[in-house]
Amino acid sequence: MRFSDKNTPFHRIDPRTKVILSLMVAVLVVVLNNVLLLMVLFLSIFSAYLFTRPSLSNLKVLVFMMATVFLSTMISQGFFYYLEPKTPVVTIVSKSVPLIGGLTGGLQIYREGLIYGAVQSLRLIIVMTLALLIVLTTYPSDLILGLTKFGLPQRIGFMLMVSIRFLPSIIEEARRILIAQKLRGLKLKGLKGVLRGFRHLAIPLVINCLRSGRQIALAAEVRAFTERRTSMKELKLSWFDPLVVTIGFLLSFFLIYMELFK
Repeated sequence: MRFSDKNTPFHRIDPRTKVILSLMVAVLVVVLNNVLLLMVLFLSIFSAYLFTRPSLSNLKVLVFMMATVFLSTMISQGFFYYLEPKTPVVTIVSKSVPLIGGLTGGLQIYREGLIYGAVQSLRLIIVMTLALLIVLTTYPSDLILGLTKFGLPQRIGFMLMVSIRFLPSIIEEARRILIAQKLRGLKLKGLKGVLRGFRHLAIPLVINCLRSGRQIALAAEVRAFTERRTSMKELKLSWFDPLVVTIGFLLSFFLIYMELFK
């Protein structure tokens, strides 16, 4: 996932407006507990994501990430739900099983845990979809410039920009390392193969990340990053930005009103 240069309304929104919208969504994700209202918020953000005309590969990545978050959160909460009441749905290990059953009290999947996990996964999916939407529609330097206009220190902004731009490079580097290891005869079938592949991937990936980080640091120092800096680009708000913020406030007010007075 990286910036995609397209001419869509969301691409033209000022980065500062996107930061404000992100804060609104962060508040709503914490405040809202009603599943229907969370679904309305998710569908609003997902519709905006589709409106940016993402590529099929980006859409597949988003769907895969949403499915992974949804299933992993549901299963983990289904196992480790500790509130009462708890209604067992599936028993993996009974309490009567020697040793394991006595130590764990039995391993069961609870219905309330699955429901709770589904709600929490929806919160995570909302935040994740918004983050990908902002990454795809905002050039990293513009996003950091917008954050610095809100008072973010320049060094922290630089760290965020490098993190945003570095993540796709890390994924691509990991893919190249795995291809090279497969050409050398590495087998990835089964759990043992996956663990062996992770062991052969982790060390060269960490070394390459450290090497790239050092090169970035040297390049920044050569360009006098630690000295007083000015920006070549100035952000300007258009008529569309106040409209987007107003719509965001109205939607937030409506969802919070429905949550409090449902």
